[in-house]
Amino acid sequence: MSLLESLLLYFLPLLISLSIVSPQTSTYTAYRTSFLYKTSCTSDQYFDVALLQCSPCPVNAQQKSDDSTKCECINDNYYYGVNQGGGSLLCILCGSNYVRSIDGFGCITNNISCDSTSSRQVKSEAALNGDLYTSVNSSSASQPRIGNATCVSCQDGTWSNQPSQRCTQCASVTPRLGQVQNATIACCNTTAVQDGVCLRYIDDGSLTGFLYQNMFKSPTTSVFFQQHLRASFFLCRMNLNVATAQAPTRQLLSNATACQLLGNIAAMQFYYNLNGYAYYFYDTYIWNPPVSPSFWTISSNRTSIPFLAYPSTYFQDISSSTYNWIPATYNQNDLLRIKLAKYSPTGNFLGLFDAFDTYMQLCGGGYTDGQAAFTFGTQFKKACNIRADALWNSTLYETAFFDPYVVLTRNGTDYFIPCPVVILNYQSTTGSNPNRNSDESAWSYNRRFFLLDRISGVTTTTSGTNELININYATTIKILTTLTSGASYIQPPVIIVGYSELALTDIGKGTIVQVSFESSYRMDFSQQIMNIWIAAGVLAFLGVVLAFFRTTVWYSRRGDDNIDLAVIGKFSVYISNILATVFFIVLAGVSVWWLIFYKRQNRISLVLPTDALQASFTALVVLAFSLKTIDILHLVFRQAMVDIFFMDWEKPKAGIKDDVSIWRTYFVANEYQEIQAFRRINVTFQIFFVLFLLKVINLENVATMEPGVNLFPPNVDYQPGYSSILRVGIAFSMWLATAIVQYLIYVIFYQRFVEDKIINFIDLCSVSNISVFIFTDNLYGYYIHGLSPHGTTDVNIKDMTMNLERESNQLSGKRGLQAKSDEQTFIVQISRNFRGVYTEARNRYHIQRSRQKENVMGEKQAESLMAAYQNLNGILCAFINHSLRGHEYTIRERTFQERVLNYEFLNRNPYQTLESEQSIFFVDNDRNLIRAIFAGHENSLFIWNMATFIFIDYFAFNYVLAGIVTYILNFIAIKICMSFGRKNLSTKTLIPKNFLM
Repeated sequence: MSLLESLLLYFLPLLISLSIVSPQTSTYTAYRTSFLYKTSCTSDQYFDVALLQCSPCPVNAQQKSDDSTKCECINDNYYYGVNQGGGSLLCILCGSNYVRSIDGFGCITNNISCDSTSSRQVKSEAALNGDLYTSVNSSSASQPRIGNATCVSCQDGTWSNQPSQRCTQCASVTPRLGQVQNATIACCNTTAVQDGVCLRYIDDGSLTGFLYQNMFKSPTTSVFFQQHLRASFFLCRMNLNVATAQAPTRQLLSNATACQLLGNIAAMQFYYNLNGYAYYFYDTYIWNPPVSPSFWTISSNRTSIPFLAYPSTYFQDISSSTYNWIPATYNQNDLLRIKLAKYSPTGNFLGLFDAFDTYMQLCGGGYTDGQAAFTFGTQFKKACNIRADALWNSTLYETAFFDPYVVLTRNGTDYFIPCPVVILNYQSTTGSNPNRNSDESAWSYNRRFFLLDRISGVTTTTSGTNELININYATTIKILTTLTSGASYIQPPVIIVGYSELALTDIGKGTIVQVSFESSYRMDFSQQIMNIWIAAGVLAFLGVVLAFFRTTVWYSRRGDDNIDLAVIGKFSVYISNILATVFFIVLAGVSVWWLIFYKRQNRISLVLPTDALQASFTALVVLAFSLKTIDILHLVFRQAMVDIFFMDWEKPKAGIKDDVSIWRTYFVANEYQEIQAFRRINVTFQIFFVLFLLKVINLENVATMEPGVNLFPPNVDYQPGYSSILRVGIAFSMWLATAIVQYLIYVIFYQRFVEDKIINFIDLCSVSNISVFIFTDNLYGYYIHGLSPHGTTDVNIKDMTMNLERESNQLSGKRGLQAKSDEQTFIVQISRNFRGVYTEARNRYHIQRSRQKENVMGEKQAESLMAAYQNLNGILCAFINHSLRGHEYTIRERTFQERVLNYEFLNRNPYQTLESEQSIFFVDNDRNLIRAIFAGHENSLFIWNMATFIFIDYFAFNYVLAGIVTYILNFIAIKICMSFGRKNLSTKTLIPKNFLM
């Protein structure tokens, strides 16, 4: 070997390895180009499952007639040199006078023609040992097998099995009812074979009119139904129409697989009971055969025949007071065990499976996710979006049929009870849809359902090919479990299924469909609903009585003997207030009761409310919020209409006229303006702390629709939803607990050791030598005695300090209205006579104020206004000092009954004259004067805040949003109160609005 040859041999492996591992520049760019999605290809193309496009068939090949994903040779004159499926085949021309063999990889002479319509002849190309009949020449590696064929006549009782090239016994494909005459079984012609079976002995020709229509919006003839319906019916019926089969010793001959196949077709046709459809033939000739006497008895065990529909009395059976089929012995976290008997489309039994293992929902999810859906007492709902293309052709979804059973355990042994299936798409023969109505007694209860139907939509097109043009899929599935007899038993869970359809035109367009799965529990809450409305009715009646009493109290304080629209309006407002409180108490009690007993139960005996109870609860929520809002508006406007006047006890200095300073009055008025919206409960803090408890501490998770409490659930795909009633219960509990803590802290600590705004205001009145008259009604109001024991307070800082020092050392008089008394606050019930005097003086004062607004204020006008003010101030001072002739008052304590009822029993004499009436001052040790401001209506305001929070969250399921809306509405109420109160103070006093902060 030369040196050059040696070097080449040495480097050849290295060159080859470099060519393999060296980076190559790819020229493939087809992935950059979009393509049209289509599954229907022309006859010279096949659908390439790798490219999802139509690709051309090789030379001399065309699309296979029964499989669009493969090609075949254009005719029998070509044999297959290679055939690997798809477009991977070579079609080679046979010689003249030769055609392709049955196996496709050889050629035979074409001078042999057997009767293709006869089942008694079979074409054979080789003997059983493989020898060719009349071999033409030897086969080589480059030539196809070439031979001859012969027509073999089948013996009696056999028929031709063309693919196997031999005769087969007819008995295996010719069902019969018993021994035939002469023990000879006659075979069918090829054209008489149905679904591969000869029906000669079981089809008597009396039943015709089979309809092969599917159940889409535009029904078409289903290829699957054409192939299987008639055969499955006769194979299932077999001897059910024979009188001898009625004997007690009868033996049923129904083909089990055929019966299941017939049931599948009935399910795909939504159990349509019109003559010609699968369910009609099943119900009329199999389940209830027209033979006499009746073939079936009530307790008949119908072997091999599927149970597809419940009798019309089923609802009455499970609703009976004697119902006791399934004991409710479920504890917390126990599973509702549902088993599914699974069948293939052609009726083969595939096994028994647990329902929670994704077999009942298209959304998927394994045991961990699906377990929540079957945890007894847990309300489960899950929805997901699926691409229509995936439902159409993905292997992730299969067509299968299911019969559900609920499993119950007795003495350690499992027992099955069938579960009914309600198909929402079911249509009666009259065209109605009873399963979509709320009357469950009119529902049609069936047994079998499917998730996806990609079979019945295959139809023969105008070109003669079979093509899938529609599918049905389960868009909604709901398991409805009913507890009955006081939660002692459960009814068999009802599987409610609703189907939607997809058409070929929906595919390839990115269409998304939504499917959902739900598990719901219910029980009879009619007694609870009645109890709720009885409680609300009784409390509402008492509320009306209380509203009438409060109207009577207001009417007596009004001082008018006429009953007019104002009285009716006041009565209506009081009813709104009391009924709102009543409804709120009822809904709060119901929600907290449900929260406690549903969450803390060990043995499940209580489920979440049904729609009927939910509707009642919703009405309570709406009424409580609406009526309480009306009450708060009345409160704000009533507070803005009070008649208030600041009495100045300061006397002018000797020799100096009109030198009393007005700044003390301004200061007291500003302080009163500030406390008008004062409340002991800080709403801002209340909202933030409640949200902290609900969202940060995660107490919101107490309201999930499952028994038990899990504040920090594991991070899984499914999180249980929330119950609106439970959300109300936990929100009310947190609001109430936070308010109680806040109120106690304010009363016990803050009010004692920091400040008491009401006491501070009373002290300010005394230091300023200002008394305050507040008339909330015409003859009723409050009085704060602010007369300083020092006589004058318009002094310098030294004198002020000395005055306060003497008072603290008890070296001066008391601040009280009575001698040696510290009582400064009083409830005032004035006489009608004094009210007239006060009203007259007040009107003169207001007339001067109105003139001030209309004209430029001059010195003369200012003096007139000052005179009117001093006149009103002097009348009130004289009244308090008992120096106003004919207008006296007495001071006394309120009795226990008066304090409880907040009503003063005056016992006026009807024959008493106006001049002889006396006003009464009741010592106000309970600080009832705060009823003139927000602080005196803390309960109503607090209930309104809670009702607002609950109302928003009830419909929005968002605590944060509820907190924001509650804060905004409370802020608006405060601003309205402050604005209207400021205007009222400016109108009723001499103080301009710009001096009120």
